[in-house]
Amino acid sequence: MKTGQKIKKTTENQKVKCRNVSSAGHNERLRNRDRETSCRTIIDKSVQNLEDLECSILRAIPHAVVGLRNRTVIFANQAVEEVFGWKPAELIGQNTRVLYRNDEEYEEIGTHFYPLLESQQIYGEEFLCRRKDGRDIICKIHAAVIGKRLEEKGIVVVYEDVTEHKRTEQALQDSEKKYIDLYQNAPDGYHSLNPYGTIIEVNDTWLRMFGYERNDIVGKKNLMELLTNDGKIIFKKTFPELREKGTLENIEYMVKRKDGTQLPVVINATAVYDEKGKFLRSRSIIRDNSEKEEYNKKLMCAVEEWRMTFDSMPYGVFLLDRNFRIIRVNKYISAMYGISMTEVKGKAYDEIIYAHGPGEVSPALNLERVCLAAMEYYDKRLNKHFIYHVTPIPDETGVTQHFILSLVDISDMKDKENKLIENKNAFFNMLKELDSSYKELKEIYEGMIHSFVNAIDAKSPWTKGHSERVTAYSVSVARELGIKERDIDMLRMAALLHDIGKIGTYDVILDKPGELTDEEFALIRMHPVRGEEILKPIKQLRALLPIVRHHHERLDGSGYPDGLKNDEIPFFSKIICIADSFDAMTDDRPYRASPSREYAISELTRCRGTQFDPQAVDAFLHVLSENGNRFGSTLGTGGE
Repeated sequence: MKTGQKIKKTTENQKVKCRNVSSAGHNERLRNRDRETSCRTIIDKSVQNLEDLECSILRAIPHAVVGLRNRTVIFANQAVEEVFGWKPAELIGQNTRVLYRNDEEYEEIGTHFYPLLESQQIYGEEFLCRRKDGRDIICKIHAAVIGKRLEEKGIVVVYEDVTEHKRTEQALQDSEKKYIDLYQNAPDGYHSLNPYGTIIEVNDTWLRMFGYERNDIVGKKNLMELLTNDGKIIFKKTFPELREKGTLENIEYMVKRKDGTQLPVVINATAVYDEKGKFLRSRSIIRDNSEKEEYNKKLMCAVEEWRMTFDSMPYGVFLLDRNFRIIRVNKYISAMYGISMTEVKGKAYDEIIYAHGPGEVSPALNLERVCLAAMEYYDKRLNKHFIYHVTPIPDETGVTQHFILSLVDISDMKDKENKLIENKNAFFNMLKELDSSYKELKEIYEGMIHSFVNAIDAKSPWTKGHSERVTAYSVSVARELGIKERDIDMLRMAALLHDIGKIGTYDVILDKPGELTDEEFALIRMHPVRGEEILKPIKQLRALLPIVRHHHERLDGSGYPDGLKNDEIPFFSKIICIADSFDAMTDDRPYRASPSREYAISELTRCRGTQFDPQAVDAFLHVLSENGNRFGSTLGTGGE
């Protein structure tokens, strides 16, 4: 074969080989492309699966998850709407400033947060945030850096809304503080004792009550060490009862303070047991009983004062229960009937006072109908005539539970009556006197008031009849002014009692012929105040208190005890002031003879408008001019 043909053939063979090689390479490329497409499909599917997993995880997280770069939101889960009120699409692309309350806090968080995150790569803390609707919330924030460097500012932040949790936590803390404060600073002391009586717990009130420090007492002192000898005896008896029965009530001890003084206390306690019923400790309330002790002392003093007053009455007094049985009698009754006060207790009243013979009247009492008017009673055994009066005493609900039966001896009056019967004129005079007496004694308390008034006026011969005359003047002036009779009754009572405060004034001062010293005059000036104090416990006389207290006040404020002026002074006090002054100026005194009636009238006129009320002075002077000497004579006998 020729060379040319060989070359040609070789070239053709090479071309065939090349075509074969090219075809094989093409096929390989196709196979590689298919493999790449398959791998890419697998990768895309894996990425999609990861994205789906990531979305599922983000949806499953109940807290807001936000991705940040340069403090700008690049992604957000659905929970951001629940936490912040923003939809994820609304939040993406916004600066995180919208999640905080103001620029200052936003900058402060960045300054504080990012350096810590850079050093730790992950960090958590609580911050105040703000929702889209403007409501503030507290978020617990957990953040982590995406990538290796913070410069890229790729951060994932989880916002957990802990507002309600914090509120609940704060409420629990506040509640605990209140409980602790209530326990530690309760008005009463608390202590707890173990089975052996050792003090294992006390509150701050207990420590203040007894002056100890907690370290001095808890676990170191047995309660027995703090008790007096009597208290130790009581404790040895009552503590076993507490362990057995579980409760103790109103146990009284005298506890020694740290400074050695003693404090009376009342203890109430309960026991704490384990599940097997074994005593573990006591819970005890300790109440300061010193106020009660002081009250009891005052009560005993008041009882003693009441007893002295009751026994010193110048007439007979029975205290009866609602069945008219005797609870107590005063010394007057005991001496008059010759029976002891203990012997008479519990007896029916009519076993002591009763009538004998036809026509003789005994006090007839029953609960349905009690006569409150003064009635006459004759006791044959004693051959005495009495005025008796029954006063019901209601309790706080208004139900009558007790009665006061008073016996006023009028035997002398009855003797005079019997002696004057022989003379008709004398009889009528006596009858008039008795009629006047009966009017004055129409209520038993009026009889009591007259007794007090007589006791006051009897302190000095210079004041005898003074209260009666002042009363008569005052009533006449009130009637001249057209005051209602009901109000005149109150004025009459106040006038009778206006000087009751002189009960506490020494007789030597009242009878002193010379000028009084400042100290003596100060004592005299106290009698209106003392009068008010004496009458204050009597409920029925409370309306009289300001009248009695201010009967020495003057319109210009120079009077006493309070220096009242003009309308500050009760009008009835103004009337009594005029009557009192007039009687004082027209009656003898140990330090001077009686000035003339004309002098007294001139003084009332001169001091009209400064010391005395003008209206009352005019009425008083008119009464004097109308009645003349006859009026003065009537006043001298105690009439109106």
